[in-house]
Amino acid sequence: MSLPANRAAPRPASGSLRVIDATGWDPSAWDGLAVRTPMGEAFQSHAWGELKRSLGWTPLRYVIELNDARIGCVSIQERPLLGRRAGPLGRLRIHYAPRGPVLLSSEPGTADAVLAGLRQIGRARGSVTLTVDPAWGVDSVPAAALTGSGFRVAARDVQVSRTAMIVPLEASEAAQRERLGHTTLQDITKALAAGVTTENVDLMDATASDAALAEFYDIHAATGRREGFIVRDRAYELDQWRRLGASGVASLWFAGAGGRDTGALLLHCGELLVYFAAGSRDGADMRRTRANHLLQWRIIRWAAEAGFRGYDMGGVDTQSAQGVPQDESHPLWNLYLFKRRFGGVSTIRIHAYEYAPNKVLGVAWRLARRFR
Repeated sequence: MSLPANRAAPRPASGSLRVIDATGWDPSAWDGLAVRTPMGEAFQSHAWGELKRSLGWTPLRYVIELNDARIGCVSIQERPLLGRRAGPLGRLRIHYAPRGPVLLSSEPGTADAVLAGLRQIGRARGSVTLTVDPAWGVDSVPAAALTGSGFRVAARDVQVSRTAMIVPLEASEAAQRERLGHTTLQDITKALAAGVTTENVDLMDATASDAALAEFYDIHAATGRREGFIVRDRAYELDQWRRLGASGVASLWFAGAGGRDTGALLLHCGELLVYFAAGSRDGADMRRTRANHLLQWRIIRWAAEAGFRGYDMGGVDTQSAQGVPQDESHPLWNLYLFKRRFGGVSTIRIHAYEYAPNKVLGVAWRLARRFR
């Protein structure tokens, strides 16, 4: 399906722009574009979109072409503004593209054209607001395209953290070791001496993965209780992890001295391997075994051998303590040091952005978001 051109949209793309409805595509074909291309995102996967149906969202998937060349794709979650109520406002929708859109080209003007395609989708679907939060660095070329695009910084950010610590991956182990801090290398050696082993679970094997994911949930939930972060209910978390694993866009690792003491769930996002969820068992002596250090090292080496170009170890800030930590006064200073000593290079990503086809409705939505 092609959507009508949005002639009133700011800064229109030059050339023939076409938006194609790909909602009915085979999951593997969709993931081939949305996840497995260089700038792909696991949150744009078919599995992630279908998961959100249980929360009242309907997944929509589109491919954007310019002059018959595919330049972008986006998985959008849609829900009615007022539930299923009838009336003049019944067609209005809220839209969110988690970590989208995905750019399929690095050619100049690609981001401008993809954003123009998103504006077309928003207008055609009766959107009150269409929110995007791609993992673009604040100084990147795609980020610059947002200026004058009709999108504006969202009333609320979606992601807890806007920073990332990305470890460049080296082909040789010797070169990778050069990126390690001296104390980190010592901790890896200590873990090996303590008898720590690591395990990479095959999540595409349902028999092996179900028991492993259940154990990982227990570890993750225990860590949430200790550290004070929110963990969703068991059924939901296991469902999302199973879906991601079965579609080949997630990996599960464990490490421990004689058991599974700590674990990490990782997402495959194009050329990046991304740290998604983790935890350690109650009573596990991480200070003595340094199991987490060996776990991270083995993940890094596996990622390099698997062809990833970078390992995103996750953020080092929060919405209440923003920015890359500069000194020990930052509440996540120690976490920052841990990731930096593995060779992590800090980057700051853009805020969430939103597009409101109708300015009046857009203003009303922003006010509602700010005071909710």
